[in-house]
Amino acid sequence: MDARGPAGGMPRRAFLAAALGGGFAVTLAACTDGGPTPTPTPTRAPSPSPTPTAGGVPAPTAFLRSRWSRDPFTRGAFSFDAVGSTPDLRSALAEPVADRLVIAGEGTSADAPGTVHGAYAEGIRAARAIADLADEGDRIAVIGAGIAGLAAARTLADGGHDVVVVEAGTTLGGRLRTVESEDFGGPVVLGSVFASDGAELRAVLAEAGVATRPFTPVVQARTPEGAVAEPSPAGWDAIATAQEWADGNSTDSSLTNALVRSGAVPLSSEPGADGLSPRDWLVNAIATGVEPTTGAAPTRVSAQRFDPDRVWRPTSRVVSGWTALVDRLADGLDIAGSSVVIEIAVDDDGVSLRFDTGESLRMHRVIVTASIGVLKTDTISFEPPLPLLHQRAIGVLGMGASDVVWLAFDEPFWRADAAAQPDGDDERVDGAGETGATPDGADTADPAANVYTLVGATPTVAAWLDVGVDPRRPVLLGIIAAEHARRIAELDDDAARDEVLAALEPFAAG
Repeated sequence: MDARGPAGGMPRRAFLAAALGGGFAVTLAACTDGGPTPTPTPTRAPSPSPTPTAGGVPAPTAFLRSRWSRDPFTRGAFSFDAVGSTPDLRSALAEPVADRLVIAGEGTSADAPGTVHGAYAEGIRAARAIADLADEGDRIAVIGAGIAGLAAARTLADGGHDVVVVEAGTTLGGRLRTVESEDFGGPVVLGSVFASDGAELRAVLAEAGVATRPFTPVVQARTPEGAVAEPSPAGWDAIATAQEWADGNSTDSSLTNALVRSGAVPLSSEPGADGLSPRDWLVNAIATGVEPTTGAAPTRVSAQRFDPDRVWRPTSRVVSGWTALVDRLADGLDIAGSSVVIEIAVDDDGVSLRFDTGESLRMHRVIVTASIGVLKTDTISFEPPLPLLHQRAIGVLGMGASDVVWLAFDEPFWRADAAAQPDGDDERVDGAGETGATPDGADTADPAANVYTLVGATPTVAAWLDVGVDPRRPVLLGIIAAEHARRIAELDDDAARDEVLAALEPFAAG
């Protein structure tokens, strides 16, 4: 099956006899599509008339959101370092099993977990590992058509190997989901919206024609009343104290436990002249820093492994969507879509894949790029069971919940100067043959905010990003994390829209 198609779309499942026939048997018990239908990741509410809500926030002209924790084929957005996690555990999960099976994805990346470039690099690593183990003529299956799976399959196919990609869902790209929206004037990214400069993926993005835009976060905190708050280091100082205490212990603990046992909390709840207390700033640091970075509450995050330097450190935002990269990697590959693998059996002669429809497929080697969230469930069983160290890695590593919500408005009511373009999103973009960008904020002494957070209350939306560079299309991108992401993912579109609009009220009052 040629995977090329609009916006990463995939046709109905088909196993190509020409690609999969030969020495190993292909058994098709039925020709109908089967397996659970995933909850659609993008959801769109009808465009309402732009009238003010009860809280003074205008109704958006367009609304799109992701729901990754509800997707049965992802079960979360990205992995994080839960209590007891180490880079060695991630590396152990990447070790070949019986010279037949290799697991890959951002969850196996010791250097860049939870990132697109980490997943891409791990796909290539797994392809090279399985190629070194393969004999001439071996047929190799890659389970998963996300960035890791496509990178692995592309590497193997370019190396002359016989490879087929097996994807449970109906679209390519996995958590790099991009949809085209007339309401937003182009592509809307419903997964990772950032790409890292200097990573191996950077050159690949340019070759694929993926346009990126430099993004230097300028964070502004507002109170529930809409006043701009002067930043305080009290919250991050408390976290630093907790991590210093945790680093001095031989056993890991949660960030919450470290905050308590180190004496960093309780912080004073006595408000200062601005009405904010040190405790308010700790809540702000956790809700707008720790949780969106990990997708988890501090009760689950490793105090030793949490990296504060990853908080609001993006360098480039993907503005053209990921589709061009997905299509480039998938070009010419044999891909079986809507094919839900429920069992992987490894023996001395090869690997048997069993599908939820009762169909089976026999291959020589397999790369598994299922997410940590999926591996934690019984969605896929392994026979024999994975080695104990692999099982431990899967059990210890966490799967974070993080979603995005896109809102388009007639006016950028959240900006102090509604005519101002948000700094940090330079008009020129990299990729797709366009000119490079100048450093953000280089020509302005007081750059305008482009990331908005709430202090003085626990926010439903961890942060709002002003991504409406085009003044004709004011757009906000909300990041919802941890338990708020899981809760809102369970709501229907109308209820979810009401929740996020209520979260915008402080920014309409400023």
